[in-house]
Amino acid sequence: MLLQRVLATSTLRQGLNTIILQNRNNTVISLDYITIMGTIQQASRGATLPYFEIEAEAASTNAAIIGPDRTYMTLPSEASGRKAVQLTAQGHYVEFTLSSSANAMVVRLSIPDTSNGQGNNGYLGVYVNGQYYMNLTVTSHFSWAYGAYPFTKNPGDGSPHHFYDETRSLFRASLPAGTKVRLEGMSPFSYTIDLADFYTVPAPYAQPSNFLPVTQFGADPSGTKDSTSAIQAAISAAQSQGKGVWIPSGTFLVSQRFTLNNVVVRGAGPWYSIVKATVNHGVGFFGNWAPNPSKNVELYDFAIFGDTNVRDDGAVDSGSGGALDGNSIVQNMWIEHTKCGMWLDGPFQGLHVVGTTIRNTYADGINLHLGISNVVVEQCMLRNLGDDGLAMWSQTQPDVNNVFRFNTIQVPVLANTIAIYGGTNNAATDNLLVDSVCEGGGLQASNRFGSVPLSGTTVLARNTVIRCGAPNRYNTDKNGAMWFWAGDAPMSGIVNVTDIDILDSSYSASTFWGSQISNMYFSRMNINTAPYAFSVRGVTGQIYVENTIATNLTSKGVCSCNPAGFAIKAGPGNSGWDTQECSSC
Repeated sequence: MLLQRVLATSTLRQGLNTIILQNRNNTVISLDYITIMGTIQQASRGATLPYFEIEAEAASTNAAIIGPDRTYMTLPSEASGRKAVQLTAQGHYVEFTLSSSANAMVVRLSIPDTSNGQGNNGYLGVYVNGQYYMNLTVTSHFSWAYGAYPFTKNPGDGSPHHFYDETRSLFRASLPAGTKVRLEGMSPFSYTIDLADFYTVPAPYAQPSNFLPVTQFGADPSGTKDSTSAIQAAISAAQSQGKGVWIPSGTFLVSQRFTLNNVVVRGAGPWYSIVKATVNHGVGFFGNWAPNPSKNVELYDFAIFGDTNVRDDGAVDSGSGGALDGNSIVQNMWIEHTKCGMWLDGPFQGLHVVGTTIRNTYADGINLHLGISNVVVEQCMLRNLGDDGLAMWSQTQPDVNNVFRFNTIQVPVLANTIAIYGGTNNAATDNLLVDSVCEGGGLQASNRFGSVPLSGTTVLARNTVIRCGAPNRYNTDKNGAMWFWAGDAPMSGIVNVTDIDILDSSYSASTFWGSQISNMYFSRMNINTAPYAFSVRGVTGQIYVENTIATNLTSKGVCSCNPAGFAIKAGPGNSGWDTQECSSC
C-alpha cells in the first residue's frame, strides 16, 4: 500500500464548514485523517456554538429572580436553568457584561398574553454602557398555549404553558469584551428575561457564480410585497438550467411552501436572508413525497420564519420536510415559528443536517418518520420545542442506521430532548440535553406510537443530561432523565448506554416502564443528584449495570416493587446506589 500525504489549499469561512471528498478515478483509496489548520476547539459534547450564553439570573439586576422551580405551568419551569429575572416596574433592568466581543444578540423572554389569546406587543430598551442604543420589539403572539393536547390559543381553556419566545437583532457594530448591555421593559406589563445569547455573525456571503438571484424574478427584499411566485420562478429556472438559487440579504414574504429537486438554494447568511411566512401554516422548502423522494437538494445559509402560533396536527407545517434523498444537505439554516423545524417522511436515505438552528416550534424540532436511513443530524442547536427535540419514529417501517450527534437541545416544553421510537441500529451520541419540562426525559428509547420494535443495536453514548425528567400532565406519573418504555411490544433489541452524565435529574436518573425489557447494558454512568438511580414500574426482564457511580441521591439507589420480576444485574465498579425501596416513584 502506498501512503501519501497530500497538501491542499482552500479558503474556509468563519464558523462551520463541510468538506466533501469524492473518489473520481475508480481506484481504492483508504483515507487515514484530515488535518485542518486554524480550527477552533470544538465542544466535547453538544454543538460548537457561534455564541456565548448568559443566564439572566447570573447577570446584574435590580429586579426579582424567580425560581428555581420545576412545577409544571409556572414561568420558572420553562426557563433555562429553571430561573429567570422578572422586570415588573419602571426602571427594572437586567445587565449583561460581555465576556467576548459580539455583534448580535438573541433574548429569550416571556411577556403576558392578552385576554383573547392574540398576544401582546412590547419593547425592550437596550442600553450599551449606560447609553440608550435601540429598542427590541417583542411579542407574545408566538407563545402561550392552553387546554388539552394538541392545545389551543384560548385562555379560557386554562392550563397555560409554552410561555417563552425570542427576539434577535444585529448590533450596529461589534461590541468589545467588557461592554455592558442592559435591558429594560418599555411597556406597561412585566418582562420575564430568561437569557441572552451574544453572537459573532460573519459578514454577508457573496452570491456564488452560476446562481440565479430571486430578485431577478421580482422577489421583494424589503418585506413589502409577496415574493412567493418570484421565488418559485427562480427555483423552476434554476432546476431547468442546472443552476442554483440565490436569496440575497432582505426579508422575503411568502404564502406557500416550495418543492425542490436537484437544486441548491443559498442565502447570504441566516441573519441576513430571511424567508418569512404571511400565513399561519404551510410554508417551507420541501422535497417530493416518498416513494419518489427528491435528490441532491441543498439548503444553505438562510432563515425561515413561520407564523405558527398554535399546533395543528392536520397541517403540513415545517421549515423543511418531505423526502430528501442521497446527497441532500441542510446546513447553517435558521428555522423558527413553524409547527416543526423539519418533519421528514420516508422511506429515503442519506440526508445530512448540520449546523442548523431550530427554535420556538409548536411540535418536534426534527422528526425522522417512517423508514428513513443513513441520516446524520449534527452540530445543531434546538430550543423551546413543542414536542420532541430530535426524534426517530419508525412507524410501520424501521428507521435504520441514523445518528444524532453533537447537538445541543434546550427546554422542550413537551416530551423528550431526544427520542428513538423503534428502529434498527440507530444512535444518539455526544449531545448536550437540558431541561425537559413535561412528559419527557433527556433520552428515550422505546417501542411506542406503533413503531417497529427496536432491533439490532441502539447506542446511547457520551451524552450529558442536565435537569431532565418530568411529570405527566394528567396524573402523578414521573419519568426519569433517561426513559425506557416497552409500550407497544417487549424491548429485546440490544441497547448500549455508555458514558452518560446525568446531572440534577428532576426524578430518577433512569426509569423503566411497560411489558418486558432485556438486552440492555449500562456502563460508565455518572449520576449526580437525583431521587433514585433507577426506578422500575410494571415491567419485567433485566438489565446489566457496571462502572456506574451515583452521588447525592435523595432517596434510595433503586425504586422497585418487583425486584424478582425485573433484575438489575450489577457488574464491577458500581457505587452509591445499592439500596432499594418500594415506593410510588
